[in-house]
Amino acid sequence: MPSPLAWARRLVRAVEATLLPPVCGGCGRRGEWLCPTCAAALRPLTGPQCRCGRPRTRGRVCPICAEWPEALGPIRAAFVFEGPLRSSIHRVKYRGEYARGRYLGGLLADVAAATLHDTPLDLVLPIPLHPRRQRERGFNQAQILAEVVAERLGVPVGQDLLRIVDTRPQVGLDYAGRRANMQGAFRAGPGVGGASVLLIDDVVTTGATMEAAGLALLEAGARHVRGLALARGA
Repeated sequence: MPSPLAWARRLVRAVEATLLPPVCGGCGRRGEWLCPTCAAALRPLTGPQCRCGRPRTRGRVCPICAEWPEALGPIRAAFVFEGPLRSSIHRVKYRGEYARGRYLGGLLADVAAATLHDTPLDLVLPIPLHPRRQRERGFNQAQILAEVVAERLGVPVGQDLLRIVDTRPQVGLDYAGRRANMQGAFRAGPGVGGASVLLIDDVVTTGATMEAAGLALLEAGARHVRGLALARGA
């Protein structure tokens, strides 16, 4: 259960979203979640990508993909984590702007519908927060994105992935450090058995979190796992 403070924050943001017009997440202009100028500043990731989701350079496999487990499908990110998108994600994540999260989910759903329309999927799963973090924040931003993507794809959102280790922040860690930090962080339930799963997160950097979650799903019997994030960090 969310803490009383988290509930209060959610209530305030819900009232704001109902009574106040949308505000651009980039420049603050009222009337839209992203004004035309800030929306035009988003940089889609459309070129060749490694399995970990990083842009591929001259056809070469990056060092991360050289260690990528064969059983895991690819990770893809929709946009570069910068500028108006970065500030918009932060407003959802740290200010609890649920309606903005739904808008960002629509951007991700557009990419999912365009790139996964012929990919068999049984389940959409958000990368979960640890229960302590979820109580503090009152929501999971990846859950908001996953719900919109699932609605667009006509696939159910599952709850069969838990974060059982309260890992330390990944900021400042390299891939090896992030991978070690995430080891054993997730546990999947029997509901994923035989399923083709799409994992959803807001930001992916090295792919270590998606990798750990995907391995937990495969260990629980998932047939195939791939990942999709709204943005890719540096």
